[in-house]
Amino acid sequence: MPSGGWSTNHYSMYAHLSGDQKKVLNFNEGTVVVKACPGSGKTYSIAARISRLLREEGEGQIRLGVISFTNTAGLEIEEKLKSDFASNVPLLFPHFLGTIDSFINTFIFLPFGHLIMGCPSRPELVGEPHGSWNTKRYERDYDQYFDRTTYNIKGEIIPLAPYQAFHFKSVFFGLKYYKNDKTVNGFIKGIIDSKERLFKKGYANQADANYVALQVLRKYPMITRNLAHKFTHLLVDECQDTTEVQMAIIDLLHDAGCANIMLVGDRDQSIFEWNDAKPELFDAKFEAWNKILLKENRRSSQLICNFFRNLSSFERIIAVNEEVRDCTIAPEITGYINVKKATKKDAAVITEAQSIASFTILLNAFLAQCTGEGISIDKNNVAVLYRGAANAKYLGLGKKEQPYRESPWIAKHYHVRTLLKGKHLYENGNFAQGYALMERAYFEAMQRRIQEDFHCSIKFINERIERLGMSAHRKEVFSFIHSLPATSGLTIRQWVEAANTALHTGSYPFFLNIALSKAGMLVEEYFGEDSNSATLHPFYFGTVHSAKGKTFKAVLLLLGKQAGSTNYSTILSTPHSNLKDNYKEELRVIYVAISRPAKILKMAVPESDIPIWSGLLQS
Repeated sequence: MPSGGWSTNHYSMYAHLSGDQKKVLNFNEGTVVVKACPGSGKTYSIAARISRLLREEGEGQIRLGVISFTNTAGLEIEEKLKSDFASNVPLLFPHFLGTIDSFINTFIFLPFGHLIMGCPSRPELVGEPHGSWNTKRYERDYDQYFDRTTYNIKGEIIPLAPYQAFHFKSVFFGLKYYKNDKTVNGFIKGIIDSKERLFKKGYANQADANYVALQVLRKYPMITRNLAHKFTHLLVDECQDTTEVQMAIIDLLHDAGCANIMLVGDRDQSIFEWNDAKPELFDAKFEAWNKILLKENRRSSQLICNFFRNLSSFERIIAVNEEVRDCTIAPEITGYINVKKATKKDAAVITEAQSIASFTILLNAFLAQCTGEGISIDKNNVAVLYRGAANAKYLGLGKKEQPYRESPWIAKHYHVRTLLKGKHLYENGNFAQGYALMERAYFEAMQRRIQEDFHCSIKFINERIERLGMSAHRKEVFSFIHSLPATSGLTIRQWVEAANTALHTGSYPFFLNIALSKAGMLVEEYFGEDSNSATLHPFYFGTVHSAKGKTFKAVLLLLGKQAGSTNYSTILSTPHSNLKDNYKEELRVIYVAISRPAKILKMAVPESDIPIWSGLLQS
């Protein structure tokens, strides 16, 4: 019986939880893995357990470490704590609620990373999501790959970007890491040397920070023990997306005395293997630790649950949301004509424009269906998702990241991209991020006239503010921002040309340089997905990865003929046990997409692929 003299009212707030959710609520001591199907209410269950622990034990007796994989997920937990369980938020000391990256940064990397990196002071995080890394002095400068690579658990360099991001694409993608004489391949050695040199300057990307943090815990057991005893309970959400490095950190904390750990996730929704996430780590913990299954779906109709069931490791997923459970709108697989080139066997040619027009018909029919069902066409209710950036063209978008040789950004002027992205975000209401990007780009443009590899660090900005004062610093930056032209309706080339005219008029001592012949794309198209601009489409649009964790009333999923260089027909005709890991992940990506909607689900695939998708999902 719980301690603390709880009243009946305290327990009534948990009365409506399902039996499985109450297992999460009432789990007390030890290690446990909660495997949750899509829409299972796992965030609600997590919030319930947190509130129960806080109330039963008294906030002075426990110390909770609540870890998510995104800021959004953390905010959702806090919102449910406040709205559904009347708990005080935000969780303050001695508790922690934040992302796994912020947990590692706060307690390990930032205070102790210098012990491993060899830098003289506190290290600084660079690259996304902390800020753009755009150091590139010449075309094949290894420093440009600093934020595109990291170390795996073995201490080997691995990529964080697709092969198009490297001038030697065979590295990591076919080339042997070690040569016959057991020395490291020359290309990789170049990256290692660059990485180590920049480490000594105090720079690290987020994946590097995780790796360095692991080395700290391994080398300094006292730091590990102190952190392990800082929290009485650790709760890790979306744990299927952990890397080997992150899971090793969790294991070290457990071994050092953090005995109460709850891992929550759905291995079927692990879609970050390209970022070294390994769902088998979650599987291993599920087999070794206590386990709880959340198999009731509170998001979708039973017809939608049945549709994505064949891609799930759950034997059955049960729809329980009374508002949509019995909805009779069946998921639909529809076809559009796909781009086809002339061959010796088939002279028929389908142009890109014809293919886009064919998809547009399906899109309009989908939107009309939503309207007919009383669903408002906005970014909260309706989503059009696509697999792969190349399919963005079907929604009038350009490729967000162009292939290496097609990029308009050039050496020594990579800050132009940062500046333009910042300006576009600023105009679309993202003032804080837009300002930060333009501030950094401005000082890089100024300083690179005399120091070509200059990187505008937080330390540089803080020292400048301390020297000049915040008012003078901000006045200079805003004066620069206000001198720049608007991006709306302009191509990248047009904007750069207009910006250079404005910079000349304002007597700024630099100009913006790009590859003009590769800059014919509209700014709105190039950065459209970053802002999910309502001026492009009223509905939510983006890759499947961008919609992970979201819920919509209606979803249209657009798939092409291929996943990478392999046809879906090949993937779907191969027994699952024989599939390569990247193709297993491809099916998990589809699973994430088709488990987002509550009422309406439509898949748009090439006409010739309708039978293979129907065979998988409608059998």
